[in-house]
Amino acid sequence: MENVVNQTLGLTPKGSHPVRITSSGKIQSYVTAALQFFEKDDNCALVLHTLPYTAAPTEKPSTTSGDSNMNDHTSSVPTKTSTNTHSQSTSTSPKLISVVEIIKREFMKSLEAKHSSRLEGLHQYNQIGYLEELERKDGTVTVNGDSGEENRARNVIKALEGRNHVKQKQTPYMKIILSMKELPELVQSGATYQSPSKRKLSKSARARAKKREKKASEGTAEGEDDAKNATKKPADGAAMDI
Repeated sequence: MENVVNQTLGLTPKGSHPVRITSSGKIQSYVTAALQFFEKDDNCALVLHTLPYTAAPTEKPSTTSGDSNMNDHTSSVPTKTSTNTHSQSTSTSPKLISVVEIIKREFMKSLEAKHSSRLEGLHQYNQIGYLEELERKDGTVTVNGDSGEENRARNVIKALEGRNHVKQKQTPYMKIILSMKELPELVQSGATYQSPSKRKLSKSARARAKKREKKASEGTAEGEDDAKNATKKPADGAAMDI
């Protein structure tokens, strides 16, 4: 479990990039930015979620191109949210799912375009929770102008009066983590797992992909050897002058 950091919004992989899906965000912008993210860093996970916006993120936004929401980090519960914000956490869930499915599909297409030897797509981990649970843990979420502590105190008073039943409210939110590698620790923490799609390559295509990888690795090794030889030459020249 050392690869997981326990934050108020749940268990999230270390070094992950949070992305908040909003009703006004453009799907194409999310998809483009996500593909660019995996192109630049294949070791980090992408965390797409519908949690309310926080004005005080603990992580600095990275310079990812695309929609401005790609830089919208949510690493703690917001200090104040409206009823409308709570409803958006639920209403944007279908959009979140659509964005994730398009990202996975376009990622597979990008592998084909690059003639990559990678045969599998993105690993997906799903987490579902309630904003009220975050409120109980943190006590800072504001609903209808009241803090979590004020809401609990009011509910206790109503229950003691015995006039009516305490209204139970649950506002669901969703979080989906996409990664190029497996993260079994997320399953242990309660997330559901969806295995990646598999590419089918012919024998000739696999052989060509392996040749390209071998040539690329050989080119890297030759570059390192040239760099080492370049550093040795001045020393050899000095010895000859002596």
